[in-house]
Amino acid sequence: MNKTKIILILLCLMVSPFPLLAQDAPTIFKIDITGNEKIDTGVIVNNIKTKEKETYNLDKIRMDMKNIYKTGFFSDVQIDIKDTDKGKSITFIVVERPTIRAIFISGNQQIKTPDLSEKLKIRTNTVLNTERVKESIDELKKFYSSKGYYAIKIDYGIDYGEEYNATVNINIEEPKQAYVKKITFTGNKVFKASVLKNYMRTKEKGILSWMTGSGILDGDALEEDRKYLESFYNDNGYVKINIGVPDITVSKNGKTITIKIPVDEGDMYKVGTIDFAGDLTLGKDELVKKLKTKTGNTFRSSLFHEDVLTLTDLYQDQGYAFCEVVPLTLIDESSKSVNLTYSMTRGQEVYFNRINILGNTKTRDKVVRRELKITEGDRFSSSYLKESKRKLKNTTFFKDTDLKIIKTEDPNKVNVDLTVEERPTGSISIGAGYSTTEKALLSGSIAQENFLGTGRKVILDASLGGVTQQYRFTYLEPYIFDKKLSAGFSVFDFKRIFDTYNYNKQGGSVSLIRPLTDYIKASTRYRLENTNVTNIEDSASSYVKAQEGSSMTSAVSFGIQKNTIDDIMNPTKGINADITTEVAGGPFSGDNNFISIVGSYGRYFPLKFLDSAFFVKGVAGMIRPYGGKEVPIYEKFYVGGISTIRGFKYGEAGPLDANEEPIGGKNQAYANFEWIFPIYKPAGLKGVIFFDAGNAFDKTSDFSLKTTAGFGIRWFSPFGPIRLELGFNLRPKKGERSNAFDFAIGTQY
Repeated sequence: MNKTKIILILLCLMVSPFPLLAQDAPTIFKIDITGNEKIDTGVIVNNIKTKEKETYNLDKIRMDMKNIYKTGFFSDVQIDIKDTDKGKSITFIVVERPTIRAIFISGNQQIKTPDLSEKLKIRTNTVLNTERVKESIDELKKFYSSKGYYAIKIDYGIDYGEEYNATVNINIEEPKQAYVKKITFTGNKVFKASVLKNYMRTKEKGILSWMTGSGILDGDALEEDRKYLESFYNDNGYVKINIGVPDITVSKNGKTITIKIPVDEGDMYKVGTIDFAGDLTLGKDELVKKLKTKTGNTFRSSLFHEDVLTLTDLYQDQGYAFCEVVPLTLIDESSKSVNLTYSMTRGQEVYFNRINILGNTKTRDKVVRRELKITEGDRFSSSYLKESKRKLKNTTFFKDTDLKIIKTEDPNKVNVDLTVEERPTGSISIGAGYSTTEKALLSGSIAQENFLGTGRKVILDASLGGVTQQYRFTYLEPYIFDKKLSAGFSVFDFKRIFDTYNYNKQGGSVSLIRPLTDYIKASTRYRLENTNVTNIEDSASSYVKAQEGSSMTSAVSFGIQKNTIDDIMNPTKGINADITTEVAGGPFSGDNNFISIVGSYGRYFPLKFLDSAFFVKGVAGMIRPYGGKEVPIYEKFYVGGISTIRGFKYGEAGPLDANEEPIGGKNQAYANFEWIFPIYKPAGLKGVIFFDAGNAFDKTSDFSLKTTAGFGIRWFSPFGPIRLELGFNLRPKKGERSNAFDFAIGTQY
């Protein structure tokens, strides 16, 4: 064969089809599943990616086998592959796990079986999955640890029945309940252990542990404590703080736990340069003024994050609803400082399109809308949205409110979905109470603070106590003709009993209230009262005897009030201040002529310490007669008692007659200082430590500062607000009591 023929044959072989070199890849002719009895075949098929008539792929088939096993329904999965004339025949052979017939828990005495069963990841009449059984054991251990049983031992066993079912037996060995006795720190040089403990959820056991739950060790809570401690250090300039893994030691008797937490504080860093980048709507100098973080100050992470929100609100108040503020930090080790840059992206200017009110089944739409600071067509404003939510909350008509911004097809417009959850605003109550002033107290009321969903308030109440008796009807129209003007009236019959005399008032009042701003209101009120002083004892002082008889008071008052309280049901910050002037008699007729001025200022300061608040309040007032008249005894100021100076009874921190009977003063000046802290948040239980100072007096020369201090408990119970407060007279004079205990139920404070 010559060279030419050989070359031609080689070329033919090279260009010939593949069947001459290799056979076609086999295809899958059939897929079968065997071994399953209780588990539906469709469940298995859904986990098989391999299909009939597809090209045979062993790796894909092996993956299908793993997927079937991962369902947890089978203890074993095998593959049988056979060659046929038509292709590969594949059979998945499964071995089902047994069904759980019963679950038994034994050994538990401190925690009830139903409570433990709720924590299990397994259930009867489901396929046994040992991984789920192990997860159940872990959940039970966590649950026991959260109850103080830290050294709990739990194991399990599985008994297989004849009908291929299983019984899971969980065996518990309960230890003695252990409490955290001591929490210590190592490596902390800047902050004492007592300071660091305040920023932890995990607490040492105390005298109120039975109520507060302190002393219980919860692993998840302890892990969160590490984050809280790091946040505390970061907020004090220690940006490289490292809180190590706590070392937990349980005593030999299993009763106490000691926790040792390693701390690596690092160096303190100050604020270096502050810069801005991106879309700036204001000059850099003006933006810096908006920030709480200042160059040269200690770097505080909380202020840093607040500044991001401040800048975001600033841009959103200009209509840029979807602006982005990206904070960037650069640590300068040489100067131990943190340089800050805020990168701003403003986006498009946005306007409110539709405002949808949802969830109000009783309250009318207009009642909700008139509290809003936004209207359809307005430019987007984050501050107005927040203020709207605050105003709605303080109506007390709603448990919760939720504002959602919904994008529309128009990039320049957004919808607002305002969802409200209404709370019951009507009540009918008949009850009994007790206070140290009133002794036994019977009361009843019919009240509706959102009458027919209109926002109107209607209240009919009565109270019968050992010292006071009162009947009253009150009506308030919050928006007359849908205008920003409130009007109300009240009629009443009031009686007060003293040791040497009584007085009875009957009358009513009409008031108008006009909002001047979001936080400031002006009001005027006219009251007409007839008062009768009776039952004067022979032993009464000449001053009291001179008050005998009836007289008419016709008076008009004018007032200004500022209220920025964040939550009137649970205040933590804000101001509540007012000043009121009242003129009686003269052009308004009546038997009594006097002018009074009363001013008060109260402010709440939020404290990070224990999530508490500090409250300070000052009150000053004066009343003066004119036209040759005297100020009647029932119009004077009575200082002393749970609402003024604690540690004194009603009126005792003021002028007394010869019989030590309070007769009120023409002037009053007092201040209250309170630290309010949570004792048990879920129940709304709070503690208070207070200091009061002041008194009532007739002449400036009679001013004698009364000072008291004490403590108490406040609870918004199902029966109404409860106060228990014990005040101590810090400088008791001869004849003055050294302390007074005040206990009131159903009295607002």
